[in-house]
Amino acid sequence: MSDENKQITGQAMGHNGIISYEVDVDDNQVKDLKILQHSETSGIFNQVIDKLKQRIIDGQSFDVDAISGATVMTQALLDSAKDAVAKADVKLTPVPQTNTAHETKNLKTDVLIIGGGEAGLVAGCRALTLGQKVTLVEKNGYLGGATILNGSNVTGTGSHVSAKIFGQGTDSPDQLAQDVARESKHSNDPELTDLMVHNIGPAIDFISDFAGLDYQKAQTQTVEHSVERQIELPTASSYEFIQKVSQAFTDHGGEIILGARVEELIRNQKGVVNGAVAEAQNATLNIKARSVVLAAGGHGANTKMRGAESKGIDYYGPMTSTGDAYSFNGDLDLKTRNLDWYKVYPHGVEVEPGIAKLTTYASKKATDMGAIYVNTKGNRIVDESSAYTNARDAILAQPDKVTFMLMDERTWKQVYDLLILHDFTAKEIKKFFDEKDKLPIFTKGSLADVAQAAGVDPDQLAKTVATYQADVQAGKDSQFGRDSEYLHAFEGDTYYLVEQRGRFATTLGGYVTDRKTLELLDTHDQPVANYYGAGEIIGGANGHDSMPSMMNTWGISSGYVAGAQASQNADQRKAAGDDDTNIVALVGTNASKSYNRKLLHSMQHLFGKEVDFEVCEIKDLPMFNEDLAENEPAAVKALAAKVAAADGVVIGVPEYDHAVPASLKSALEWLSSVEHPFTDKAVMIVGTSLGIQGTVRAQMNLRQILDAPGVNAKVLPGNEFMLPQASNKFDDHDHLTDANSENFLKSCFNKFLAFIKQDDADKVTA
Repeated sequence: MSDENKQITGQAMGHNGIISYEVDVDDNQVKDLKILQHSETSGIFNQVIDKLKQRIIDGQSFDVDAISGATVMTQALLDSAKDAVAKADVKLTPVPQTNTAHETKNLKTDVLIIGGGEAGLVAGCRALTLGQKVTLVEKNGYLGGATILNGSNVTGTGSHVSAKIFGQGTDSPDQLAQDVARESKHSNDPELTDLMVHNIGPAIDFISDFAGLDYQKAQTQTVEHSVERQIELPTASSYEFIQKVSQAFTDHGGEIILGARVEELIRNQKGVVNGAVAEAQNATLNIKARSVVLAAGGHGANTKMRGAESKGIDYYGPMTSTGDAYSFNGDLDLKTRNLDWYKVYPHGVEVEPGIAKLTTYASKKATDMGAIYVNTKGNRIVDESSAYTNARDAILAQPDKVTFMLMDERTWKQVYDLLILHDFTAKEIKKFFDEKDKLPIFTKGSLADVAQAAGVDPDQLAKTVATYQADVQAGKDSQFGRDSEYLHAFEGDTYYLVEQRGRFATTLGGYVTDRKTLELLDTHDQPVANYYGAGEIIGGANGHDSMPSMMNTWGISSGYVAGAQASQNADQRKAAGDDDTNIVALVGTNASKSYNRKLLHSMQHLFGKEVDFEVCEIKDLPMFNEDLAENEPAAVKALAAKVAAADGVVIGVPEYDHAVPASLKSALEWLSSVEHPFTDKAVMIVGTSLGIQGTVRAQMNLRQILDAPGVNAKVLPGNEFMLPQASNKFDDHDHLTDANSENFLKSCFNKFLAFIKQDDADKVTA
């Protein structure tokens, strides 16, 4: 191998453990980044690693941006690989990167989805099929939210999909609703539960057909459900769901914008929700929408928002579930409920302080095969094969909130396979056994050995095992009445002891919605127009403790309903005519560089959230020629149509030789010859110049032109905005830097909006 061609290996400490990698270099250029082994959440890792690799190769540098939402993992890779490549004496030549100026982009869509998890994607797909233009924004650099950490298991009650799997008549929405109420101890909202159970069937059929999902009977049918109704995808992974549904969404014309964090909602002049402002890399996105669906995650990672119920319980959800929506919804006075409720599972191991990984599938298999739960005193604490809530409550009742799952080697082999299938690696598990003085506790050996390693009373543990073995022989659990189906004797002399801790990923409380339309409600129980909710951030359907599979059931069913309702609302708004004030701004010059263009873009940034503000150019219009009037150029027709449709027009006018530029005069001649779009049109004049007079003569000249026969515009009187010394009044993003000028511009523009409103009122009463 030549010095020019190298395979450089290294290790980085990711979020969940060691990431082993190889950097392929040829002739001092990075050609590839290969991941050899990792223990990160696959659904997240698979989405971000290719993006990271492309950034490295494109820039020929490891000094590139980490992926939002996966910063710990991707930054660790960048830092480690940079060091490894440097130690290998590779001299990379970074590709010069253009400094992309931060810009404000004004986008329009029919339905805006906030959140790229399960609920948001289903809502978006549903709205797409109903004929809407749909834009989805996700603050992370990947899709999936909390869903990506769970399995794909869901209930299929009422679906054709489930009828093929389980047969007809084995289940019903009412029966599912009864199970939800029973398991949540009737803490659920019955009407919201009713919406969930009656819509999950149609939702499963819809999304299966839309995204080509091949659901099958779930391996695990948990005892909380009174009948077999749980289904899952072939991989049992939610990543398959997210991957296929997002692909189908984009294939059908949906737009996904990753790394776009919503900072505030857009509200029109009437105060009605009308879109959102999102901050993305190098851009502020003002996204106007007829309907908005809030499908953001919960607040489990926000320790300041957590209640007392979560104390001492490990968290295994995404660290980006920080409850952002509670900030950007702050001034809407939205109604909430039960923000201190959490979905706590009993099956987890603590991989770092306060952070757990789930072991649900493996733990269920272990107890099916006869494993028992013991505390540090060596006593059993629960019927291990009963509902998860019983095990959870028993674990949380222990002083240290920990129990240990005791099993034989026969059982461990199958548990091991399921751990590997669900987010653990062989190297990681070996490390748990080897590092006996660190958490989590994984130990094997004789009964006395495992007791000593875990700090469990060995004598009492021996008595507990003897009692259990005798109960198995008798076919009856003398302590907890465990079903004899799950009473299996321990085989051999080698035992495995694995810790089990309560852990949660999702919150069960959240915003309150209308129980039929999923419109968000304010504290006066009034619906917030154009604003719908779906998924984890909406509380109530599953009460204080959701059964297994029910978080996915709520996510899919609520997304299905919210998408349909948002679509219906968008159609109604289209039919009624959008009530946003529509402003067209004309750049009054054909020059490629113009401070007046900067001024109009600054106005677009300042006012684009409360009105539709479109900056239009005149530089593509030919010079006016009366001989061509009967064959009006297409560019003239297009601009005339925009002016005619506008509620008001703003003209940014430079000053040439004490008058308007010839190009602007020519444009106005075009717009007053064959067509007359300025007739009775409200117009505001603004201008800026390098000198101290700020286009005063040009503005006077323009007022005369706009008052001429054939033009007949209605120009805003007074309020003359003339910005002098333009060269030091704008930053690199075309934003005004002078606070006094900005305040005066806002005052003038507000008067212009009032002028438009009064003019419209006069036309109605005329």
